[in-house]
Amino acid sequence: MAPPPVPQRLYRLRRRLLLVISLLVALVVVSGIATVLTGLASRRAILEAHDLEVASRRAALLSVTAREQYIHEAHTIILRDRSHVEHHDAWVNELGAKLAELRPGLDAEAATTLDDIGKTSRELSQLFSTAILPAIDRQDWHEVHHAHDRANALVDRMTEHADSLALHFDERAMAAERRAEQFIRFALILATAVCALAAALALIAGRKLWSSFSTPLSSLERVAGRVTAGDRSARVEPVAAVELAAVADAFNRMLDALSRTEADLVASERLAAIGRVAAGVAHEINNPIAVIRGYVKTMAKEAEKPELREELSILDEEAAACQRIAEELLMYARSPILSPRPVQAEELLRDAASHCDGGPGRRDQTPLVDAEPSFINVDPLRIRQVIVNLVANAREATSGTSEREEIIVRGRRQDDGYRIEVLDRGAGIPEEARERLFEPFFTTRRDGTGLGLAVCYGLVTAHGGTIRAEPRPGGGSLFVIDLPGVLTEEARESQERA
Repeated sequence: MAPPPVPQRLYRLRRRLLLVISLLVALVVVSGIATVLTGLASRRAILEAHDLEVASRRAALLSVTAREQYIHEAHTIILRDRSHVEHHDAWVNELGAKLAELRPGLDAEAATTLDDIGKTSRELSQLFSTAILPAIDRQDWHEVHHAHDRANALVDRMTEHADSLALHFDERAMAAERRAEQFIRFALILATAVCALAAALALIAGRKLWSSFSTPLSSLERVAGRVTAGDRSARVEPVAAVELAAVADAFNRMLDALSRTEADLVASERLAAIGRVAAGVAHEINNPIAVIRGYVKTMAKEAEKPELREELSILDEEAAACQRIAEELLMYARSPILSPRPVQAEELLRDAASHCDGGPGRRDQTPLVDAEPSFINVDPLRIRQVIVNLVANAREATSGTSEREEIIVRGRRQDDGYRIEVLDRGAGIPEEARERLFEPFFTTRRDGTGLGLAVCYGLVTAHGGTIRAEPRPGGGSLFVIDLPGVLTEEARESQERA
């Protein structure tokens, strides 16, 4: 025994699409934000490296400026006059200005080195003004030589600090450049990883989504091919995708409707063929039956024995029944020719009820009319024929009941149409019979022809209306006729004038 099929887990394609698109958008957004942040950080590191390189060059110039200060001191010693004092003071001021330019943004170590350079420059300047110049004025060359050695040591210390400061800036600049490279490398790695992840996600989700679409569509294609090949029982299997399940369900309903329509067409063609044959037969036998009835009536008048007259009367009744069946066949087979005109619905129903008299001793079966006045555009003779036929069937349905309640013919306006109802308290119509009640040659009566309701159906549909049978609440049957074309007083008068 095969195991039962595992039920498919339903899912929504829109939800899957939204999830995939959301993930891809999130990846793009994260990648974009990360790229922007790393780009900004890299730019900041590059700008920092540039500023540090500029500071390194300025620090290197400090050594040159310090030596310029010493050079003018040396020129003063060599020339043994004060001709370079003014130039010496200018370079001292230049060195101070350059130290002030470098100070903003320095760390503690670089600031200490910068302070040492400034302090040494001031010591050198003080040595020049308090020791070298006075010794030159006194021409004390021994003191000048001794002071020159001290000045040379101070200049060496200044250049060492300047070189150290330049090296410090160079190292920081290189560190900033390395950070910029790291940020750029991180951005590239992140972009590559996001692209790879997005590609993998798109591939996996694309395959899933393609399977979600292709499998149901392939099933639809296969079923369409089978139906085209003649397999009218082919149906689409249940689909897990909720959206496509609705399409598959609609496709199956369409196939069901096509099957019913095809069956109805086949039945209609078969009934039409039967109707044409029956109409031909009815037309051919109608005249011989009329001749037979004529001879039977003549013989009944000339018959002397009561038994013979009674037998001839029975023959005439049976011939009349055959003639009635032939007339119903002809009426069913021919398309009804209508002569519509505006009529008062209440008067039409009362006129139809007057033609439904049960005859002597059956006045209690005369239908009760409860109609709302309204003008309708119908062929009054055809609608009266329908009402008379329905009332006759209602009378037949209630003939065997103990409670002989009145048959009711009711008329009411219904939206832009008019509804006619015929109600009885008979045994009712079984549900399986109601579905075939208006088919030709279908009847629930032993002596019925199955043409009366079919003729009624044809006359009502020729008016553009509908007719149906329903169970009446409390027991019995209810026939409902919906006719279009309720007219206003102005429309009726205009139509009558036309």
